[in-house]
Parts: sequence; structure tokens; C-alpha cells
Amino acid sequence: MAELLGLIGFGSFLAVSLTVGIRLLLLARRTRKLPEFAMGLNFIVAGFIGYALVVAAESLHLFPEGLAGFGSFFGVSGISIGGAFVCLFTQRVFQPQSRIAQAAVAGAAAWFGIAIIGAWNLNVAKAQQGIGVWFGHWGVHLGLLVAYGWSTAESLRYYALMRRRVQAGVGDALVANRFLLWGIGTLAAVLVTLLYAIMQLFGHYQLPASLIGVSSLLVLVTAISEWLAFFPPKAYRKHFVTA
Repeated sequence: MAELLGLIGFGSFLAVSLTVGIRLLLLARRTRKLPEFAMGLNFIVAGFIGYALVVAAESLHLFPEGLAGFGSFFGVSGISIGGAFVCLFTQRVFQPQSRIAQAAVAGAAAWFGIAIIGAWNLNVAKAQQGIGVWFGHWGVHLGLLVAYGWSTAESLRYYALMRRRVQAGVGDALVANRFLLWGIGTLAAVLVTLLYAIMQLFGHYQLPASLIGVSSLLVLVTAISEWLAFFPPKAYRKHFVTA
């Protein structure tokens, strides 16, 4: 039953990630704005492609033995690239003028680049020890914790500010809710990353099939929350307009 729920959650997440990613890229094509473009690529490269490859290679064992390492490597690479796009999105939306935030984005890109090299050493070259292996195990997890944690903190901070404005009668309840949704989505991503990290602390470098359902449901929360943040349907918008 747990494996069945995992497959359902996994498949649902892939479908939502692809849909949200395409819609965001189409939105970016119209607006010519970087945040929509960055998150659209994140959903497709990390959510749809990267996560699918990692789960298929490491948890569901769908790759032939000789190709499983490549599946893991390309999956981790996609997730790492997505993490860098999350940092870019956060900086452009919440801290567009901050030199420190700009430097943080550059540092995150460099970190995820090293994590990709570590993933090659670990999954393809099959190295057994060294700093490259350490980055292969921990680089992407630590990077994602920082990337999504930063985005969560910024969005919830803005939600608190907007909520006070709404209570004062000068704010937009829907805009405030969008910040909350974004914070919920990124927090769920943090929890997924922690789940993988905790498993590694206990010596399990592949997420067991019994936990795919948990991780898939969490990332599905991420995808749905961020879909509503960008594309709230009319009935959803009306609720906040009349609130």
C-alpha cells in the first residue's frame, strides 16, 4: 500500500510540475520577467526531470544496472540547477537591490556546480572516498536546505507584513495569501530535503520505496501551493476579494 501511495504521489507531482513549469515559461514569454522564467525552469528541470530520474534510479530501480549511476547523476544535476534557480528567484523578488543577496546567488550557483561534480564522482566514477564523494552525498542537500530555507523565510516575512496591511485595511488579501502559499510550498521542499538528509545520516543513501509516498506528497504540496501562488483560479481569487 505504501508503495502504491508513493507511485500515486510521485506521478501526481510529475504531472503538476510539468504543467506549472510550462505555464510559468509561457507567462515569462509574455512578461519578459526573470522570476517567472527561473521558477518555470526549476519546475521542469528539477521537479519534472531531476526528481523523476533520482526516484527512478535510486528508489524504483527502473534503470539497467550499468545506467543507474548516470540516472542518479543527471537527476541530481537537474535538482541542483533548480536549486540555483530558486535562489535567483528569491533574490529578484525579495531582495532585488541587495548586493549581499546577489553574492548569495553567485555563491549558491558555485556550490551547486561543485555538488554536480561530486555527483559525478559518486554515481558515475564510483569513487569511494575524498571531498568529491562528500559533496556527492551532501552537496545538493545542504544547498537545497539553504535555497528553499531562504525562500521560505523571505516569503513568510512578507506574508506577515502584508497581513498587517490587510488588517489595517490598506493591503490586498490575495497578495498576502500568495506569499503564504509560496512559504508553504518552499517549506515542504525543505522537509523533503531533510527527509533525504536524515536517511543519509543513518547510512541509507537511497530513499526506500516506503518513503517515496511521504516525499512525493510533500513535493506535491510544493507544486500545488506554488501553482496557486502564480495561477489562482477564479473561484479561489473571489474568496479573497470578498474576505
